Amino acid sequence: MELKSEKSIKEYLEKLPDDTIIKYYLDVEYSPFPILIIEEYTRRFKRKTKNEIIKDLKFQSRLAKKKTKELGSMAKKRKLVDDVTREKSEAIIKQAKIKGYEISEKLASKGSILGSKLKKKTKSTIKSGRNLSSSSSKDLDLLKKLGDLQKAGIITKKEFEEKKKNILSKI
Repeated sequence: MELKSEKSIKEYLEKLPDDTIIKYYLDVEYSPFPILIIEEYTRRFKRKTKNEIIKDLKFQSRLAKKKTKELGSMAKKRKLVDDVTREKSEAIIKQAKIKGYEISEKLASKGSILGSKLKKKTKSTIKSGRNLSSSSSKDLDLLKKLGDLQKAGIITKKEFEEKKKNILSKI
């Protein structure tokens, strides 16, 4: 890219990384185009003071130093990045399994309580259904309830089919 016009210089400055813009800004008096550098700097960092920018840079350098130490220790242990990633992934999966198991235990205990209550109600409904007269509308209602119980997983398909045959034989 040739820097011929003010527009081309602005485009060039826009493509530069933040740290380069900061360096140019700090040495703006030596720049051949100080106003453009100041404009680009204020465009990018208009809400940040110089101290805030330095604070951000220090934070980024601490992060980079931490990563460098991690990579150095991995190199000493002759570990690959893939191994570390796999270990971290396995730890996350292990935690998720433990949490999932706890949740499933809670659901199972609540589900068994609800299931036993529903089974008692359905058994009483089915017994009372046998004592009813052979009214077809009541039998059809009973079939619907049995279908709902089967969908809910409270009774098996086999149990549903047996009750269905008994009810249909009465009609």
